[in-house]
Amino acid sequence: MVCYSCGQPKSELSPKKSTLLSGMSLLLCKKCIESKYEPRWIVILAGRKNGPNSVREYIVKQRYVGKEISASELIT
Repeated sequence: MVCYSCGQPKSELSPKKSTLLSGMSLLLCKKCIESKYEPRWIVILAGRKNGPNSVREYIVKQRYVGKEISASELIT
C-alpha cells in the first residue's frame, strides 16, 4: 500500500483524519503521522477552500512532501 502523503510503498499504514479538511480520511505511514504531514494536494485544496492563511503553517514549515506550493496554486 502507498502512503497518501509521501507516496512511498509501506507495509504498514494507519488511518488518520485530515486536520485541514474535515471528513477526509487518509492512510499515512508512521513517519508522516509523526511529522504531522498532510498530502500536498490536501494542503492546496484546503488553501483554495479556506484561504491561504488556513494553510500558512503547512506551507512555511513545509509539512508536506513535494515541490514548493506557489501562490498561483492556491488562487486558481
